[in-house]
Amino acid sequence: MIVAGLTGGIGSGKSTFAKLLAELGAEVIDADELGRAALRPGHPAWHDAIETFGDRILVPGTSEIDRARLASIVFSDPAKLAALNAMVHPIIMSGIADILEALSGTDTFAIIDAALLVETGLADTVDVVIVVVASDDVRGERLRIERGMSKEDIEARIAAQLPLARLLEKADIVVQNNGSLEELRREAGLTYAALTKRRGD
Repeated sequence: MIVAGLTGGIGSGKSTFAKLLAELGAEVIDADELGRAALRPGHPAWHDAIETFGDRILVPGTSEIDRARLASIVFSDPAKLAALNAMVHPIIMSGIADILEALSGTDTFAIIDAALLVETGLADTVDVVIVVVASDDVRGERLRIERGMSKEDIEARIAAQLPLARLLEKADIVVQNNGSLEELRREAGLTYAALTKRRGD
């Protein structure tokens, strides 16, 4: 089994790239999905989040956490972001470990799709690090159109992430994503071929 870490700044298109790799046969482990699961009602991290940030992070009339509201709180305050990460990251790491254990002994490509691949140290544990990059203008436009984010929210989210140079220091494969989906699909094919070569097929 080859384990690759996939990362990139918000709006770079890394999750779309992960889906394209999955279409080619890779097993994708979505760290963000594991994080969402950790914050579902009744889970330990859900209780911790409510205790720390209060009922204001809930969708009115429900016990579901409003992820957009929570994001607006934590991404404007590094201390609050660190507090949330301390609640959720151990659960995410445990989930990744469980999935990798289940896949061990297979000849698959396991792709860990994680925005914080470098920050959490995961980049130092995988066989290959893939970084998806796009220009600031392209990223901003995607976030505005696809997620309805304001200029202020975009700037806060980008500021909370590692600079691109730090990601590129760890990169074995760099994927440019300033163009069309078809161009990105071609990049996915090239990356899958590179992983296949590394496996020795």
